[in-house]
Amino acid sequence: MQLLNKPVNALTLELLEELRTTIVELEEDPQVRGVVLGSAVPNIFSGGLNLMTFYGADSDTLTTYWTAVQEMWMTLYITPLATVAAINGHSPAGGCLLAMSCDARVMVEGSKFGIGLNETKLGIVAPMWFADAFRAILGRKKADSMLILGELASPAQALEIGLVDAVVPLHQLQGAADEFLAAQLAIPDAARAATKRQLRLAQVEALRSTQAEDLDEFIRLILSPAVQSALGDYLASLKKKKAPKE
Repeated sequence: MQLLNKPVNALTLELLEELRTTIVELEEDPQVRGVVLGSAVPNIFSGGLNLMTFYGADSDTLTTYWTAVQEMWMTLYITPLATVAAINGHSPAGGCLLAMSCDARVMVEGSKFGIGLNETKLGIVAPMWFADAFRAILGRKKADSMLILGELASPAQALEIGLVDAVVPLHQLQGAADEFLAAQLAIPDAARAATKRQLRLAQVEALRSTQAEDLDEFIRLILSPAVQSALGDYLASLKKKKAPKE
């Protein structure tokens, strides 16, 4: 399964809904036991949440969008399918969340790429369920430090701290991801899926039980003047970078 939403695989509402629908459809297909989640856009797995949706948005738009983010994550995180992320490049914020939600992560080598939850750099706070998924992989001390500082790890650093399971050259990425998937599928499906559900269900139920509160907090944060100002500055800087030089 390949993400394709140029230029940076931003998690637009359409992509979020399509991803969730696809996972559900694959779960219902008895011939499908697992999936490799990759990217068809060179050098980037996913740029994360669609910040264009946030800037100048109204509460109804944000409600629709954030509900789609919540539902996509809960579906992917606890799917009985075996899942492996083939991370072919940059993977910040929501892109990191996608990768963390898979059972294993393989990342392409290259010091120019980064992965992590860098929301604080934009004046945004990563929701607790983002943070909990991060902590479950890295441990509390390292995860909290990276969350507060908005740090991205290079592939080599991500491997060292356990955020990814392997780092390989680009031409080996698909093969390595397939090997991790094969290791998952070597376990009887019922036992593997039940164990995964047992380990992850509490986090999903925690969000489900507070979903409305999480939505309200998200809307309050995004619509705050400070965050809207920071988003405006960031989006303006992106436009400036894209502007043709005279």
